[in-house]
Amino acid sequence: MEIVEQKHNENGPACCEAIGTEPVAVRVSFEGNIGVGKSTILKLLQSHPRLQGKTEVLQEPIWEWQNVKGTGLNMLDAFYKDPKRYAYLFQSFVFTTRFLQQNTAAKESTAALLLMERSVLTDRCVFVKTCTEQGYFNSLESAAYDAWYDGVVSTLPGVVPHAFVYLRADPSVCYDRLKTRGRSEEAGVSLEYLQSLHSKHEKWFIDSAFKGAGNGNWGGKSQAGYFFTHSNVPSVIKGRPVFVVDCSYSLEFGKLSEEVDRVVEEIVDFLLDIPKRLQQALEGPHTHSLELPRAVT
Repeated sequence: MEIVEQKHNENGPACCEAIGTEPVAVRVSFEGNIGVGKSTILKLLQSHPRLQGKTEVLQEPIWEWQNVKGTGLNMLDAFYKDPKRYAYLFQSFVFTTRFLQQNTAAKESTAALLLMERSVLTDRCVFVKTCTEQGYFNSLESAAYDAWYDGVVSTLPGVVPHAFVYLRADPSVCYDRLKTRGRSEEAGVSLEYLQSLHSKHEKWFIDSAFKGAGNGNWGGKSQAGYFFTHSNVPSVIKGRPVFVVDCSYSLEFGKLSEEVDRVVEEIVDFLLDIPKRLQQALEGPHTHSLELPRAVT
């Protein structure tokens, strides 16, 4: 495993200085609201000709939340039906299942690209913040979550993404898609809840972005393009590249438009370019460890 010191400048992206010798899979987290189209995009990328033999896809382990340890107990359903009672239990279990899945894959994957549906950063930056704001976490639960979360993430770099793809759509679009797919546990999910999740994603990926020279319009015609995470984000991901994609168009699998094809090509370009982009982050006084990603050839 090749460990890198990452340096961060208040005015720009981060830098990487190699310490070890063995590169690892490029970990890319696909982020976005419930119903935005993460699973569909990942399926398209998994079968894309330019990525054949290069990728491993980790779908969010929803099946583990719907049937805890084979007991038939549905924690996802319990959370949506009584969030104030089950929010802390659910978010802790989500983190645990996600962490185990992604940490194992980071150690064992031989792929050049590890494409993950959300990350352990999502749990805290989006869902736990929303639960706290809406009163689903009390002050003790919030403090307890923060206490163990920081320790786990800081000691296990294998769960931290090298880069992000933020799939962005209006909450009303996500709400319509959510209703269309008809997942039973999501029947009570409100537009207000999706709006809250959307605002957290925007703060994370748009408001906090460093739009350096040549980065603001990196990716062709996509709505936002290419940025670096900068402010208002956990220190472990400062300076990480982010590709922002407009997902307001139809994403019905099997009935794909030229717009979807174009955006998928732009995402592929981004994925293949990540190692070079990370190496461009070369200045600033702030340092912390980062694994150097495997080259994608």
